[in-house]
Amino acid sequence: MSQESDSSASVETDSVSEGSASDGSAVPSSRIVVRDQKKKREFNDKIVVIQRKPFMRRGRFEMAPMFYGGINDSLLFQVGVGGQMNYHILEWLYVGVYGGWQDWRAADRQTNGLSDAYNDIVDATDAIPTTSIVDGYVGGVVGFVPIYGKFSIFNSSVIHWDFSLGLGGGAVYTRANGFVGAGLISVDHRWYLLKWLSLNIGLKGWIYYEDIGNRKGVFTHWQAGIGIGFWLPPSWNYKSEW
Repeated sequence: MSQESDSSASVETDSVSEGSASDGSAVPSSRIVVRDQKKKREFNDKIVVIQRKPFMRRGRFEMAPMFYGGINDSLLFQVGVGGQMNYHILEWLYVGVYGGWQDWRAADRQTNGLSDAYNDIVDATDAIPTTSIVDGYVGGVVGFVPIYGKFSIFNSSVIHWDFSLGLGGGAVYTRANGFVGAGLISVDHRWYLLKWLSLNIGLKGWIYYEDIGNRKGVFTHWQAGIGIGFWLPPSWNYKSEW
């Protein structure tokens, strides 16, 4: 008697696992499929895949020497060297200091920062145009990185890039009045070549007030530049937070 009971219990258990309810009634195959799909979704929801970023900014210093050229005044032709040092507090936020110089008369008196258009006006009118000449600049900046992306080159390598916006203040050194307080607007574009190296393209604009003889008011000075960025530390280690 006991052997027959065990056998019948075994058969009943098998029938339930194959699609029967506990009361012995048959379970439709569609309900089994739905139940299996639900379990699969619940399992997949627990799997989180996070791609590691190939370039990290947070907690790193960026030293960026650059060559600049003035772009907004046809009466001037100025080429300068400058640099900026940033500390990236977060991936999207940094603070920095900047400085530069673009007066080379001490090395060559012919390099006075004035363009051919300026000289043509002097020759044609015997008048000296009044223009604000910026010879140097220094200050600080707070920057944001709102856009970050990547693209592929011939399906063989991937280069990552970003755009940053900066607002700051400091002073410009003008030829007429020396140091004058100025506000700064900057836009920078970086191409990340290595873990410690980037190619930087930048646009900087200063807004300042100056009194030049018979002309006074608000002036702007815009520069476009290209340079490289050195990042310290040169590498980093990923850290799991769970």
